[in-house]
Amino acid sequence: MSNGIGMTLTGGYAASHPVEPMLPILVAPSTRVERNVIRQELVTVACWRLNDLRFDFDSSFVMPAAANELAALRKVCDAHPDSPLSIFGHSDPTGDEDYNKVLSGRRAEAIYAVLTHDVARWERLYTSQTGGDNWGPKNVKLMLEALGYAKVTPFQKDNALPADGVAGPKTRAALFARYFQFLFPIPLAKDAFLGRGLDADGKADFQGCGEFNPAVVFSAAEEAALTKTERDAENGPNRRVLILFFRPGTVIPAEKWPCPRVSEDSAGCRRRFWSDAPRRRSCQTERRTFADNDDTFGCRFYHRLAAHSPCEISSARLLFVEIFIDLAADGDGLTDEFQLVSADGEYNQTLVRSQAQQRTPTQVVLVFTNVIAGQLYSLYHYPAPDVKYTVFAKVPFDSLSYTGAGESDFRQIHIVDYAPEPPISIACDDPVFDGLSLDYAPTRTRYADPHVSGVACCEV
Repeated sequence: MSNGIGMTLTGGYAASHPVEPMLPILVAPSTRVERNVIRQELVTVACWRLNDLRFDFDSSFVMPAAANELAALRKVCDAHPDSPLSIFGHSDPTGDEDYNKVLSGRRAEAIYAVLTHDVARWERLYTSQTGGDNWGPKNVKLMLEALGYAKVTPFQKDNALPADGVAGPKTRAALFARYFQFLFPIPLAKDAFLGRGLDADGKADFQGCGEFNPAVVFSAAEEAALTKTERDAENGPNRRVLILFFRPGTVIPAEKWPCPRVSEDSAGCRRRFWSDAPRRRSCQTERRTFADNDDTFGCRFYHRLAAHSPCEISSARLLFVEIFIDLAADGDGLTDEFQLVSADGEYNQTLVRSQAQQRTPTQVVLVFTNVIAGQLYSLYHYPAPDVKYTVFAKVPFDSLSYTGAGESDFRQIHIVDYAPEPPISIACDDPVFDGLSLDYAPTRTRYADPHVSGVACCEV
């Protein structure tokens, strides 16, 4: 990877930084026996960003599709083999400020554990519930499926574990280790990080910045008008994990690193705030982004590190899709899941029923973020464990293109009473939809059905 060249990824970004010249060192003569102290400034040489898409909802669990972005991270590491790195987690400004710092820190720590194959850290994340960040059977299922297993028992048999079908601590340890190999096959040594792994709580190796450095800040009018669903989607660029690589030879004693540990409160963050941090982070007349305005970060230390990073000033845009489905309130006591997958497997996101908005007594809304335009998508419904139905298969979202209107592009797919001409039949085997058969008209971007009716894509 050459300097200044970046890789735009489905779930992130990776790049080398422009080369920064070394500042001259000016030394004056002395009239007595003494030494001049020279301290090199912190200079970043490369970056890597992982978007919210690659984490489970409101969770620090790293989704299997992150293997794509982690492969790009390996390329950055290979291009900068002697550059120590540090991980920064960021959240959006919705909800409790203290919780947002905790969640962003847990996401940074989860990535650190993946990169170093630190099974013990993932076990602590798994067993220590924090707010909505509660790992459990769903996460075990995702890891097993990524490794080619449908159930726990076959995995246990293949790994010389008691085949009791229970994902206990020993099974989880083996599962985490195999999953790390799947995501990031060759681990990094802990001395590859800025803190060199010397602090048990990761001081200088990883930290959570919470909501203090937003990449985008809404206008006051947007803040007042956006619904929760729209706000969550528009806040997508703020929920990210960033890795910064520093100039080779950079050494930072842990006690000199200003960022607090993930286990500490935000007091250390606030000591490094700009004097006008509240104004920078507040909603004003116009929408502002760090890439365009350079005035949305509250922390002056992080601002200095990331001011020219392509991972923070990349102009890449994100799409999200709302799928409106005629579906009554869930009453069977089981956890329904809906999975949207692109034909090439790059996009793979699952929402549980509790994450869907019950818009009316007979209609729910599924919101899928970071959807990539121009690909074929399938929607699957899991009404019960190990039961899978197809809602629609390989539908071309060819109308989902970026129009330049805003940081995120809004698209909706509606179930409506509409029959396009001429239709192309797409089968649906989900009994919930009473034999739904979706029809797609390429020229109109519409889907139709005689029972539930069809699906229409349109811009908000």
